[in-house]
Amino acid sequence: MSYINEALRKLQKEKKTRYVAYDHIVSAPGKKSEPPQKWLSIIGILIVFFFAAGMIVLLSALEDKKVPVIQKISVPPVAPAVAEPKLNKNTKVEFKPRKTTAKVGTTQEIAESKALFAQALERQREGKLEEAKKLYRKVVEIDQYNVQAFNNLGVIYMGEKNYKRAIMRFNNALDIKHDYVDAHYNLACLYAQKNDVPQSLFYLKNAIEFNPEVKKWAKNDGDLKALANLPEFKNLMEKQ
Repeated sequence: MSYINEALRKLQKEKKTRYVAYDHIVSAPGKKSEPPQKWLSIIGILIVFFFAAGMIVLLSALEDKKVPVIQKISVPPVAPAVAEPKLNKNTKVEFKPRKTTAKVGTTQEIAESKALFAQALERQREGKLEEAKKLYRKVVEIDQYNVQAFNNLGVIYMGEKNYKRAIMRFNNALDIKHDYVDAHYNLACLYAQKNDVPQSLFYLKNAIEFNPEVKKWAKNDGDLKALANLPEFKNLMEKQ
């Protein structure tokens, strides 16, 4: 028995000695190698971090480029309205010929304006004043030197008590022809209606100086009744 046991121990020893050289290759049963998961997680986090940082920088750069453009709108200065000078009894007036910028029409236009003027005059005599005004306006649009059309427009406005427009039209006539007697005389009548004696006498004096025949018109003109009893008016009528 001892002999057999000795032989078994010897055999067992030889068996162990045979596999000693391969122990570093063969893994122990039940033990597995672990993959490097820790390093993969760290690398993934770094990638995400740098990607997010890059996006933030890119978006910031784009926002900086979006600069709103402000357009400046230049507004031309508005010229102040020029009030028409008011004339009253204490106003001293000196007559000065006005400069005119009126344009002369062609021969055909002048002929057309004459035809329109004849129609306007007929409407005025018939009492169709609105039609007459429209026609006179067409006349002066074509022939801006037509003093009669401006004067007759002034007469219509004066009859309507629209003194402001009447004065403008009479002055239009005087801008073209400063010695136009009818406009001076009509202004004398207008200011007499307004009880503006100094202005009325001023224009009446101008009219008489340009044409002494005006005295005959003024003697029995009801529009000048505000002047009838004044010494100045009587002196004008008697002056040679």
